[in-house]
Amino acid sequence: MKYSNSKINKALLITRRSLQVIVMAIIIVAVFPTKSNFKYEFSKGQFWKHENLISPIDFAIEKSESEINQEKKQIETNKKLFYRSSKERNEELIKKIQDKYSDKLDKNSLDYVLNMANKLYSIGILQEHFGKGDGTIIVIDNNIAQEYDISDFLSQKQANEQIQLFLDKSNIRNKSEISRILTEEISANIIFDSKMTEQVLQSQLQDISPNKGLVSKGELIISKGEQIDDYKYQMLSSLKSVYEGKTISKAKRYSIMLGQFLLVSIALMTMLLFINHSRREIFLDNRKILLIFFVILFMSLVMALIIHINPKYIYIVPLCITPIVIRTFFDTKTALYVFLVSIIIIGFSVPNSFEFVFYQLIAGMMTIVSIEHSNKRSNFLLTSLLIFISYALIYIATALIQNVELNQLEINRFLMFALNAIMILFAIPFVLVLEKMFGLLSDFSLIEYTNTNSKILRELSVKAPGTFQHCVQVANIAEDLIHEIGGNALLVRAGALHHDIGKINTPIFFIENQNTNFNPHSEISYEESAQVIISHVTFGVAIAHKYKLPESIVDFIRTHHGTSKTKYFYNKQLETFPDMPIDETAFTYNGPRPFSRETAVVMMVDSVEAASRSLKNHSEQAISDLVDNIIDGQIKDDQFSNSNITFRDVDKIKTILKRKLQSIYHVRIEYPVNKNK
Repeated sequence: MKYSNSKINKALLITRRSLQVIVMAIIIVAVFPTKSNFKYEFSKGQFWKHENLISPIDFAIEKSESEINQEKKQIETNKKLFYRSSKERNEELIKKIQDKYSDKLDKNSLDYVLNMANKLYSIGILQEHFGKGDGTIIVIDNNIAQEYDISDFLSQKQANEQIQLFLDKSNIRNKSEISRILTEEISANIIFDSKMTEQVLQSQLQDISPNKGLVSKGELIISKGEQIDDYKYQMLSSLKSVYEGKTISKAKRYSIMLGQFLLVSIALMTMLLFINHSRREIFLDNRKILLIFFVILFMSLVMALIIHINPKYIYIVPLCITPIVIRTFFDTKTALYVFLVSIIIIGFSVPNSFEFVFYQLIAGMMTIVSIEHSNKRSNFLLTSLLIFISYALIYIATALIQNVELNQLEINRFLMFALNAIMILFAIPFVLVLEKMFGLLSDFSLIEYTNTNSKILRELSVKAPGTFQHCVQVANIAEDLIHEIGGNALLVRAGALHHDIGKINTPIFFIENQNTNFNPHSEISYEESAQVIISHVTFGVAIAHKYKLPESIVDFIRTHHGTSKTKYFYNKQLETFPDMPIDETAFTYNGPRPFSRETAVVMMVDSVEAASRSLKNHSEQAISDLVDNIIDGQIKDDQFSNSNITFRDVDKIKTILKRKLQSIYHVRIEYPVNKNK
């Protein structure tokens, strides 16, 4: 029956995981655009590795972005400047002068001023502007546009010079007064029309042709082994654009979507198989699997949104948040594999997928390396810098391969890389949100739980100082062990520090806290003593819940004795009452047994460290025998059957434990005594 239930549970687990993969694949395929994919990968400067490519259709060769920008720049540099002028405006300006000075000047002076104004306006005075032109302007007079050279007209400065020149040659009186009036009153009569200038400019920019040639059906585009120069690259890019942008039938669309669904499903199933093989405890935990799926889905949705807006901005998306988040919850291998799968899935839908995957793979590996031993949030600044440097160097390297001059590199690319790196800092709040959503512990939170100044550990150090010292010792040793065999060292340390907090309730019943000759166990039966000792696990779980410790730490409290017996009192009961039947459950911990290598390590270290304190002889042989006897006894008692720990791990643990205990209980040499003193 038990075997049958095991098979049913396994089948249900596989079914659940399969359904999760199907749902994930459907959502990802739905959010990414469905289009025909160009089956050839190519890069400028490389050699064509495929067979001769013959054009299957007629298509236009698109201009490169740099070519279009160059044309725009040339048009803007040589744009036509539009001005407006009219006879009516000249008459209005002259009449304004006449009305203002008719009572202030005599007839001869007024006539001179009006004639001079009329003469200057007939030549034309240009309004100053900040536009760029090619030396010619277009003047619109009564809706009739005519092109002139700028030198045909006067500037305000030149008009003032002409006034002074005419006055110097004339015999008119009051020259200084007339000069002042003309200088102040004469203004531009040919007015710059910025609206018309901009309107014509935009029209010219819109009329730029995006194409520069035509390729006919059946024409050879590129031969096998031929180098992809600028022109060939534009031809291939144009064909790819036409191929992927063409309208596809409904049947073809469904066929493409089915192919995408299968590819995404295969990638996700492969990831689950890897996790099941390397970290089975993650595979069995529904919350952890849902967290991984959520991170992949979230980054896919963000990337899909950017692709719909403008595919050239795909490098803004901080995909390296994925390995950071997964690493803070799990291990490095899981982070790397999840990241690989996520960029492969996204790579199906982005342009230049090989280049994209290469960028993300290198940056992601640098990210994982930089956060591997990072216990400080400030180290994210270093991670961001490494990501920016990785992107920038790859971009420069690919540009050199494609024969692009360094001065032609796009500054916008570097700005996108910088923005990507800055957004990596949002990984910290993202991790905290995920902790709340899925009820899991990240490394950031575990660091806080390893602080011995926390309220619960301070209480333990005050009420049960011997137990506190024991917990610290177990934490130090267990952390070193888990570094050697692999696992979450921060989780081990946090769990070990809290594993005996249940002794706060009855500290005097535990020998490490007894600092007098009084032993309360002498006044109660062996069975009662065993129950008091066993109860520290139950009390510990209750205290942990009171202080709202996470379940992953509470697991260390539950499992650090597994289903073992309180052997001292059990053996005393057998020795004292050999003929009396014994209730073994009264001397047995309720469990459960350790179910991870982290909880298994803490169980071993806890038992060995506690027993080592009772040794009277701390010789190398005595410590070695103690370690072997305790751990072999736990294995014989089937305490590690639920944890993914191997015999090789156990051998490593034994070796390191012996070395640690010998270092702790080292024997000092006896110092010589000066008998003369």
